Amino acid sequence: MSEAEFEYQEKIRRLVVKIVKHYRGKGPENVKVKLESSQLITIEIRGVLSSLSEILVKEGAVDLVAEYWKVLKPYLEKEFMAEMIETIGTQFTYNWKIYELCPSGRAIMIQLNKSV
Repeated sequence: MSEAEFEYQEKIRRLVVKIVKHYRGKGPENVKVKLESSQLITIEIRGVLSSLSEILVKEGAVDLVAEYWKVLKPYLEKEFMAEMIETIGTQFTYNWKIYELCPSGRAIMIQLNKSV
């Protein structure tokens, strides 16, 4: 990996950490950024759920957490979309999914597609 690619990944990772801190009040456990191609970026975030979400998952209310994310998504988009576009350098589409809603393997995967 070239130094430029590494710096690009780090810029994206730092912004993702900032977004999670804004939502959660503290940073995520782990953020991995993978440049799949010149058009596709995959971001894996572990330790992203708030304390309330952790309690809901622990008590079996996983559906409430999924609904909560549907409400939170437009807020986070509004707050951080311009910064993400500036960081990536172009418009993009994205999709996301919560994986493994058990504490040991919980993660959110986000795929950014720059071919808009």
